[in-house]
Amino acid sequence: PTNSWYLNLVSHKSSVKPDEIMSRVYTTPYVIDTAPPNDIAGIRLHWPVVKASANNIQMVYDFKNGVSIGTADVDASYKVDEDEGISDLGLSLKWGDKSDKAMVTHIVRGMPYSTTRYYGGALPALHSDNAPDSQPLIDGETELDCEGGGTATVEKEIQLHFRNSDFTWAIFFSKPVEVSCEIIGDDINVAAFELSVIDYEVDDEPLTARMALIDPCTTGQSDISQHCSEKNEWEDPDGYVALLRERAGTFPTSPTIDFEYPEDDIPADEREVKMTIDWKAKSSFTDGEEGDDKNEVIMFALPHHQGDLADTCTTYCIPTFHGKTCLVKGSTWSLTEDISTPVSFTAGRPPEAETIPALAEALKKDIHYRLSDNMMRGAADTYFSGKILARLGRIIAIASELRTLAEGSVETIKPLYNDDVKDDFIAASIKAAANEDLPSESDINKAVKMLGKGVEIWLTTDAEATYVYDQSWGGFVNCGCTYKGKGEHGHCRNHFPEECPALEDVNEDFGNGFYNDHHFHYGYHILAAGVVAKHDPVWAAKTFDRVLLYVRDIANPLADDEYFPQFRQKDWYLGSSWAAGIVSAENSPHGRNQESSSESIAAYEGVALWGAAVYDAGIANNLELAKLVRDAGQLLTMTELRATNRYWHVWSSDDHTNSYPSAYTKLVVGMMYETQASFQTWFAPYAVVSYGIQLLPLTPIAEYRDDPEWAAELYPLYKESCEAAGDFCTDNGWSILQAGLLATTGSHEKAIDQALQVPEKVFATDGGIGNSLSNTLWFIATRKPV
Repeated sequence: PTNSWYLNLVSHKSSVKPDEIMSRVYTTPYVIDTAPPNDIAGIRLHWPVVKASANNIQMVYDFKNGVSIGTADVDASYKVDEDEGISDLGLSLKWGDKSDKAMVTHIVRGMPYSTTRYYGGALPALHSDNAPDSQPLIDGETELDCEGGGTATVEKEIQLHFRNSDFTWAIFFSKPVEVSCEIIGDDINVAAFELSVIDYEVDDEPLTARMALIDPCTTGQSDISQHCSEKNEWEDPDGYVALLRERAGTFPTSPTIDFEYPEDDIPADEREVKMTIDWKAKSSFTDGEEGDDKNEVIMFALPHHQGDLADTCTTYCIPTFHGKTCLVKGSTWSLTEDISTPVSFTAGRPPEAETIPALAEALKKDIHYRLSDNMMRGAADTYFSGKILARLGRIIAIASELRTLAEGSVETIKPLYNDDVKDDFIAASIKAAANEDLPSESDINKAVKMLGKGVEIWLTTDAEATYVYDQSWGGFVNCGCTYKGKGEHGHCRNHFPEECPALEDVNEDFGNGFYNDHHFHYGYHILAAGVVAKHDPVWAAKTFDRVLLYVRDIANPLADDEYFPQFRQKDWYLGSSWAAGIVSAENSPHGRNQESSSESIAAYEGVALWGAAVYDAGIANNLELAKLVRDAGQLLTMTELRATNRYWHVWSSDDHTNSYPSAYTKLVVGMMYETQASFQTWFAPYAVVSYGIQLLPLTPIAEYRDDPEWAAELYPLYKESCEAAGDFCTDNGWSILQAGLLATTGSHEKAIDQALQVPEKVFATDGGIGNSLSNTLWFIATRKPV
């Protein structure tokens, strides 16, 4: 799980220093980290609030308000519980040994409580850096005197109200326990607090303790006033607590998510994937108390889940980082994802006739684009090499599309595009293409042959920067290239296996060897492979297993693959992906991150297109797997696209709800973390790159990615930021994206003028690389009329 949302809890640093703040994760609604080992072994829960400024949104909390729950009977070191394992939605951690004394906790997305289970007589303990504001309340009736050294028996529940935080927590036990408590310190305002279970009946069933925050603003005296304003949004606080109490005995363990893809005979406009989340609920109710309702787990659902879960979704909702989040009853969730949106090498309509002459002129030059000598030797980094390959792939796709137009009729061309495209529009495009001197079949075939070699070299041991299989994490990583020489005739001076710079330094190759940005890198290579496969079925068959290595690394649809994890990058709870690998997230207290939502979408678009190209080629040995890759790629694309419109594109309209507080005034998020969204990037301080990194590459799926209404709001800001960045914007290719954005607003003619003014050399810069004049003009010419 190199890119999983919970990786910080099982990272290298956490295993050495479990008290480090870098080990935190966001489960929604809790931020969880490990308990400071000087207190107890276990986890610590924090209840954050959302705070926003013009450039930043983040979850804020005071560490002193966190509450640790665990045990003092085992060592602070922990590992993944081998009996439960891990899943995309959670994992189970174990302290101690179940053959002796042990504690297990299940950390799961959307959990309303923490769950800790105690084996072999291990005694639960709780620690807070805040003293209680009132005596602990046992079973709603009896107060426990923490200053008099008394003990008491808790049948089911104890409530704790703390001073400075003004939080009230409830701890629910699966069997009666005897407890004591202690206030540590003379000054009640800075004193700490400990609650200890000192005895309970030990039998075959472990003791289960579940802790939940039931009131973030008990008296209105919270040290973070926003806790009270957020509580005011709760519709029925008493009902919320009653439901928590009722369902406290049923908890999730290691959830699974299963996918049911549509059969090919389902009409295109009805295609959807059915996703089933099984929370793998267990019950700790004793005999005679268990009932059908109580045995159903409750979990928090985000706004995009709630439509499918309407029958079991409650009105008990709280504000979170991702919007209004509501409790849902049910041990399984049935969700559907519409994948009827076509993923294709073409847009929803052909290039408009008026633009085809300029496009044809650009194609005559671009079709002869030559991959550099070092590219043909696999002597480069994996990111920019992928963009260069994809550039040629897009040129080939566009040239092929125009030839198809020129040789077709309305009857043969119409099925290739959206149903709403008018016959006269298609006829005009056909006529315009037929009147131009387009790249010949020979030109296209030569480009396909070069591209095939350029893709394939990376997947052989002849590549100077060779790939290796990482047995530790189950991944496809690149050795890296220490480039010596200038220009295309330089070479990698390192050699595998003696020296692999990308496996030794997280700053090499954007951290590829540490699983950073794999989908960004490999998505471009896969897209290029899809273009070659579409034109050369023999090549597709020959290279299938090798190209599949890219897919298995970033978008593996196989649940039983013993060499690669399933869907490495994807967070199925959010719908988006995480780019940060095994080290980078430890550098930020805000957890996992992803910068370019658009490159993530394009990566999965490439997966779907490659799968479709191989499937359509009818390669018998690979048909079923190619179909699965196609459908999984489309699912990944559409979930990523919709998550982008929820969390990266920021605007409100009649049919789009802004997820964030109004204080955040930017129209995009540049960097998304687990607990922070900010208007910034890793690589440049200019506003234009925070905008632009969400707009590249210019591929067919962008029509569904960029809402014209959002684009119309964004364009003047993009233009202003490009001007403010001066030569940086133009020289580094960011003005290319400005032209594409302008076309999305409906201003095609002005966008064409902008594109034609871009200097040719710009298409070889870091910002322009991967694009071409042909692709830019094609993109503008195929935008939906507004």
